Amino acid sequence: MGVLSTKKPELLPVVGITGGIGSGKSLVSAIFSSMNVPTFNADEVAKGLYPSDLELRKWVVDQFGTDCGRWKEGKLVDVNRAALAQIVFDDSSALALLNAQIHPRVGTAFRHWHSAQSTNQQSPFVLREAAILLESDSYRDCHAVIAVEAPIALRAQRAAVRLGISVHEVENRIRMQWTDEERRKKADFILHNAPEDALLNQVIQVHNQICESIGKDIRFDS
Repeated sequence: MGVLSTKKPELLPVVGITGGIGSGKSLVSAIFSSMNVPTFNADEVAKGLYPSDLELRKWVVDQFGTDCGRWKEGKLVDVNRAALAQIVFDDSSALALLNAQIHPRVGTAFRHWHSAQSTNQQSPFVLREAAILLESDSYRDCHAVIAVEAPIALRAQRAAVRLGISVHEVENRIRMQWTDEERRKKADFILHNAPEDALLNQVIQVHNQICESIGKDIRFDS
């Protein structure tokens, strides 16, 4: 009779991906996903915390006001993210307070996800996508960091359409984030995502370089 191994699988390398609002980092993540790279979207996970975490919801309305809550029959069931965004993206100290609540929770979620994904050793690495990967120091656990860039005017237009807000509001959010120049100092790879850029070829080249650096014989032709 064989003996079942209880040894945990080795954790897959983590590659971080970041970029300013509207840069196209989620598009890049989707391309990596099509190449059998599991992706963790920290910003989407953060949004999902509010309806599932009563303690966090209560903290938000206590800190920022009842208008930041969504209520049903007198019960706090979710967070009004639009109202919350209007506050925190106009006040860097408020944003820092919110991030201090959100990021430890997202970090815990990532560790559980990373462990589960590492049972599939057919994947070369996992991707951790986060708008403030660098600012939050989450990049320190990454094998490599990818920064996605695009012209600010183009980013503002993209984000305004996606979020249903004004270009002016997007520009305010851009000012609250790191600049491309600041991200470049900590990034290992830079991807350019304007219409004239061959984004797919760039992603393939980065994928192949990362696989080579971690000793995985997995290549795609560009």
